[in-house]
Amino acid sequence: MRCLICGMIINDKNYNMNDSTFIDKNEADDIIRCPFCGVSKEYLSDDEEYINFNPDDLDDKTRKVLDMGMKLEIFNGDFYAEASKQAKDENLKKMFKDLSNIEMMHARVHKNFGGFESLPSLRKMDYTKHNTDELLLMEANKREKHAIAFYDRYFDKIPDSIKKIFKALADVEKEHVTITE
Repeated sequence: MRCLICGMIINDKNYNMNDSTFIDKNEADDIIRCPFCGVSKEYLSDDEEYINFNPDDLDDKTRKVLDMGMKLEIFNGDFYAEASKQAKDENLKKMFKDLSNIEMMHARVHKNFGGFESLPSLRKMDYTKHNTDELLLMEANKREKHAIAFYDRYFDKIPDSIKKIFKALADVEKEHVTITE
């Protein structure tokens, strides 16, 4: 099975990766989410090709939106990587690590569809002020709501070819809001 959004192949060795980010979990005989980017079953297929188009066909405004989305997802992925180190609760550590993996895959989706050469390196932030699990969860929830607002804000400003991707990623972020509450 292949994810039509991130292009990754899902099999019996990886179907349960990043499972702490999902309310409903994949099972070996019932894959309901991409374990790499988190999109729902409607974006998974055994016979459809990965969404692929020429980034050169995108206008500058759309490429700029994809660039902003890529940076937003990297920023959030970096936060989660740090949060996984700072969290005291072991389940929370795993959830933050898994969230980091998912957000970094979202950044790669933006990179691929925007035709960017590589993921940018962003300035490292100091997250030590989020020194309790409660503060880390509050920050995580705020970041997920911000990501949803980003996808909503630009949805009507992008071509139809990108709208499916934005909807799929925004839906994943909505589930992340729920798990960080």
